[in-house]
Amino acid sequence: MSSKEYRQVPAYDHKPAVEQTPLQSPKAPSSNEALLTGEPLGMFQIICINFFAFPYSFILSTMGILTLPVECARMFPERKGEMLGIMLGIAGVSQLICPLVGYFSDRCRMSVGKRVPFLLGGAVLVVLGLLGMMWARNAGPTPSIYISALFIALLGLNIMYSAFTAVNADFVEKRQMGIASGVMAILQLTGSCAGFATLKFLVSIQNSYIAYIVTLLVGAAVTCVAILPLESPFRGERTAVSCEDISTCYIITPGTHGDFFWVFMVRLFYYLSMSLQAFLLYYLHDGIGVENAEETLVILVMTSQLVGALVTVPIGLISDNFGRKDILFGTCIFEAMIYGLFMVFPPLWVVFALSICYGIANASLMTVEYALACDTLPSKGATARDLGLWGVAAFLGGSFGPLIMGPVLHIVGYQPDSTAYSKEGYIALFCIGIGFIVASGFLVKAVRGST
Repeated sequence: MSSKEYRQVPAYDHKPAVEQTPLQSPKAPSSNEALLTGEPLGMFQIICINFFAFPYSFILSTMGILTLPVECARMFPERKGEMLGIMLGIAGVSQLICPLVGYFSDRCRMSVGKRVPFLLGGAVLVVLGLLGMMWARNAGPTPSIYISALFIALLGLNIMYSAFTAVNADFVEKRQMGIASGVMAILQLTGSCAGFATLKFLVSIQNSYIAYIVTLLVGAAVTCVAILPLESPFRGERTAVSCEDISTCYIITPGTHGDFFWVFMVRLFYYLSMSLQAFLLYYLHDGIGVENAEETLVILVMTSQLVGALVTVPIGLISDNFGRKDILFGTCIFEAMIYGLFMVFPPLWVVFALSICYGIANASLMTVEYALACDTLPSKGATARDLGLWGVAAFLGGSFGPLIMGPVLHIVGYQPDSTAYSKEGYIALFCIGIGFIVASGFLVKAVRGST
């Protein structure tokens, strides 16, 4: 085998999965290898180490759908749509830091281990950013300070997420990865639902920042306390940080990452298809004729996510025993069928039923996709870096999807004498979504070294 030939091995084999190439830094020995060959973690431990998923979803889901739209309407009444787009763009750009943070987290040599310092440091930035946003919206308001504070808060949140995504790969055995991924998914879904319920029924948007801070600190504390006994200081050889190594944080090809590249592509096309969700409010109003479309959408989202949360752990168990690729492929085809049924503009009760089915499919895909990403990691010494790169796929899909679908909806669905879009416009959107989700399903077939 030549020095540049790719060699795929199972994720639980602690030998380097990729031979040294010019695009890859030397593999850093994992400080937790002994843990992965010992007793499996208990369910309570798995829940605790994944608990940060709850506040992460609590904040991110509601900020984009509830908090920022309301604040934009308040601060920029005449330019609310434009400014909301800018703020959501800032949210996406902040996610680009994930591979770089992961690179440094993988090499952290602090006594508390590799992940806790970044969880704590990111939490400080999030709290400062949220306090700045709260001050800026009350003192004036001051839009420039609000936007700057938003960037700081989201930057800190993504620093935390970069370290957090590697926790399961660090401490959970392959045979438990489906369960751990299911637990993470259920915490994400319940966190999102709890966020919508809190901001819709319990606290005002003005006080949402305090709710975000409290939830974040509790969730981060639970995860840090849970992983501290499992963490161990880095004991590998000290390697210098180089610009060449840093530049590779954003390079992913089949040659450098093997099967992990195809999992990245699966995620990219899946999030391109998920961009349809940005237009659901308009679909309910224009296509189905729902008068109170905003409230209906909140109830619909909460219902579908709660039902979806019920299947995450069972799906994880099934994938641990029977493989993940067939579940992913079947889920993608099932979602394509759901999109097709939305194109007939059914009654509202059918829309609810389809949304529940979509929630089950989406929760299943979230569970299995993360587990497959952990299974196909090319190097245990670059876990956080590569999972940060995997996270960028969601940013790319979530950013470029609306840029494709928005103009299509406007061009195909424009009606001169109406502010509503025509049904033909929404049919065009769902056709694009079907194309993306089917492509995501078939890309799963390219993964060869994992079931």
